[in-house]
Amino acid sequence: MESPNGAASAASPPKGSPPPTPKEAPKRPEPEPESNSSQPRKRQKRRQSSAKVESPKPVVDEPSPKPPSQSPVPSKTTPVPSSTPKPPPGPTGVIRNFIGNQFIASKTRSWSPAFDPSTQKLLTRVPESTQNEVHEAVASAERAQLSWRRLPLTKRREHLYRLTEIFRVNRAKLAQTISLDTGKTLEDASSEVSRSINMCEAAHSVTSVILGYHFYNESTATDTINEPLGVCMAVTPFTFPLMIPMWFIPFALATGNTMVLKPSEQTPMATTLLAEMIIEAGFPPGVLNIVHGGPTVVDQLLAEPAIKAVSFVGSDQAGRHVYDIAVASRKRIQANCAAKNHGVILPDASKWQTLYGLAGSAFGAAGQRCMGISVAVFVGSSIDWLPELVQIAQRLKVGPGYEPGIDIGPLISPAAKAKVEQAIQTAIDDGATLLLDGRGLELEAFPDGNFLGPTILSNVQTYMPCYQEEIFGPVLVCLHVDTLEEAIEMVNDNRYGNGASIFTSSATKAQQFQRDVNVGRIGINVPLLATSGQVSNSSNKDSFLGEINFHGFKGYDFYTSIKTVSSIWREDPPSL
Repeated sequence: MESPNGAASAASPPKGSPPPTPKEAPKRPEPEPESNSSQPRKRQKRRQSSAKVESPKPVVDEPSPKPPSQSPVPSKTTPVPSSTPKPPPGPTGVIRNFIGNQFIASKTRSWSPAFDPSTQKLLTRVPESTQNEVHEAVASAERAQLSWRRLPLTKRREHLYRLTEIFRVNRAKLAQTISLDTGKTLEDASSEVSRSINMCEAAHSVTSVILGYHFYNESTATDTINEPLGVCMAVTPFTFPLMIPMWFIPFALATGNTMVLKPSEQTPMATTLLAEMIIEAGFPPGVLNIVHGGPTVVDQLLAEPAIKAVSFVGSDQAGRHVYDIAVASRKRIQANCAAKNHGVILPDASKWQTLYGLAGSAFGAAGQRCMGISVAVFVGSSIDWLPELVQIAQRLKVGPGYEPGIDIGPLISPAAKAKVEQAIQTAIDDGATLLLDGRGLELEAFPDGNFLGPTILSNVQTYMPCYQEEIFGPVLVCLHVDTLEEAIEMVNDNRYGNGASIFTSSATKAQQFQRDVNVGRIGINVPLLATSGQVSNSSNKDSFLGEINFHGFKGYDFYTSIKTVSSIWREDPPSL
């Protein structure tokens, strides 16, 4: 799971504790004797696999992974709560659109439910906004843009300063809402809030970035001016319902644009809090508008002539659809799509730091993030480390993200869970070996949750769908090659180019990897990091569609156009 600095932390070994050795390998805990207590207990459902080896199940009710310092893992499981845990209270009623700094109830006849992924209890209902409502949101942004762009740059930046401070004050409230909305752990949700604050802080530097340049050549003066595009739109996924909108909003607003946001209909609550904070920060009406709904609302926004730029994060299919329409209508477009991030492990790497890093990156956020490592490429004898990786993953605690001590929360929906389970079964049918099976987990206190434990597949081949396609769940596919050169070739042949990491103690090999691998982001002895707001996103190949990437200096470039002004001033000659 990601810490505030972006590093994977779900399976980090505690300081001062030696790593487990093969002789001290954690054993499967023995179940406690039945008691007369009526307290709910988490149970584990076994499932027979068609793989060649018997697949151990992830532990549901053990503490976070901690290497034993003197003795093996205790045989008894950790005591469970004495009463059924209850999720934090959610909103009531329905989600409203945010247009012109007002929350407006939709007049649509079509509503979709948003559920708590841990319980399947209804949280709220989300409107499929009407075409008139979409048009009004765009019109509100268009009306506000003229006066907003004329506001002095320092004044626009003051609004961002206030928004940043409001985020800090409401950090806990935001994290709790994100955790309830998505199912992710409170630690992950808090990291997301930190990342959102970081994006606001990065946008504060707008003064030094967009002022343009001055050139003078003899009697001619030439100036470049960076001007806002106008009304922009953003379409964001459920994975990071606050952070990803903040990849776009601060940079668009700082440069004098206004924006219409269409968040995921599965996780609408965080952006409702964002709208409240926009009002509190004093932004003028219409500078940010939020309309809710599904693909139809996206198409309606794309059809609006006033929209000049489109930012998108989501699936391959949806990204290609949005990209094609934006290009056809001559809108500026940036679209971040699917990923298949590789972690290359060399035998000279620090074994336990590498394995804990892999586990945290692959299984954190239930594998529902574009920066997680989903492919492990073991080079040479490092393949012998697989049993220890299984032991680490097996001890991760699965449960509702808003409970303390949880490592892996639920998937976003029953459909998402079914899709991941089908991908696992297809891999087994194709000949992959199932080393750890996360399917079939049942938590007695949360029987309807979308829970799936960490899953590890080995003997995977590059032609298999589990390698070719993004699974988007807590599944790590493992491949084996003999040399670093083979690993680099494998990464480069994959159609996705979001990122890759290498784990090695050799600076020479790390430099070779950095030089030769064709991906946008590289980690060296660290899982892929979500870059800070000052650094631009750099995905490539099929992971990104467009010319200019997200946030950082590129973010300012995306939301501005350059105007060049040349001038000559001469005095009239004296009259004869």
